[in-house]
Amino acid sequence: MKILFNTFRFPTVKVKITNDTDVDNDSYNRFMEYWENNYKIKKHFHLVMDLASLTIPNMGLCLDFIYRQREMKKSEIQYLDYSVVVVNNTLIQTILNGIWRICPPLNTVYLVTEMSVGIALLKCINNPIYSAEYINTYIEMYNITKI
Repeated sequence: MKILFNTFRFPTVKVKITNDTDVDNDSYNRFMEYWENNYKIKKHFHLVMDLASLTIPNMGLCLDFIYRQREMKKSEIQYLDYSVVVVNNTLIQTILNGIWRICPPLNTVYLVTEMSVGIALLKCINNPIYSAEYINTYIEMYNITKI
């Protein structure tokens, strides 16, 4: 399981998780260090995570993620404002639900099945002109799960 991320449009952090081999979990560790560092330096950010091509999760890393998330949850302020997660695989969805049952997400998670819907949602959320009602209507229209 390999994690690629870019911060070119910070505070939006784009993340892609693939089935590619990650020698010594190096990409995972770099990503988690980046995430945890945002908490240390108190910078707000949000994630757009593309899990559409992931079919074989690394369960050891999932357990490590739960541990790290529990530690970040202790922070009085959550610097991860929200996440938009693209997932269209029921196994991956089931694993995510299991992770969130053990340790609820740090903040709101929007689950979408297509990247185009996720990008449009991101634009709605980040546009100060759109009201909460408008965003909720968009969520209902496109059958987006909000956790």
